[in-house]
Amino acid sequence: MRESGLQRIRYAMKPDEAFGLIFSWDNVVADTRTLRIDAWNQLASEEAGKTIPKDGETQRWVLSAGAEYVLCKILCWGEAGKEVERLKMRLSEIFYEELLELQAPMEGLKEWLEALYTAGVPCAVASSLDRYNLLAALQRMGLQKYFQAIVSDEDGMESIAQRFLSAAVKVN
Repeated sequence: MRESGLQRIRYAMKPDEAFGLIFSWDNVVADTRTLRIDAWNQLASEEAGKTIPKDGETQRWVLSAGAEYVLCKILCWGEAGKEVERLKMRLSEIFYEELLELQAPMEGLKEWLEALYTAGVPCAVASSLDRYNLLAALQRMGLQKYFQAIVSDEDGMESIAQRFLSAAVKVN
């Protein structure tokens, strides 16, 4: 049996001895809050006469809820249908265009990851982005080598809790 296989059995028998760190892509690795707000604001500017209210409640919904819910229930820009689908697609295009310009991780993260890498601490990153764009962004930022496990949209996890659990299983 390979040593890594023995380690897996050991961690299965004594899970409190397993260790590693799991990073959320959103606002931990990358400043996606700014990207999302900018994408919503650009969408609003493209749609004649539309604005995104600056109040805290609306901003919270814009950052945390699904695009269709925000468009229909929060901003009241339309009913579910072709127009909302068009707006969702355009919002997604804007977000990914801005993501392509993202070159640097959050301040201090690279130094922290380098210290963990040097100490042999396994790390994972969890995101709702698709794997292709996530790997491309990690590579642009010079962070790909630090993550032994990656959980992305293709893993089929619905919540951040499920993504973190999947990352925990993958990291050891």
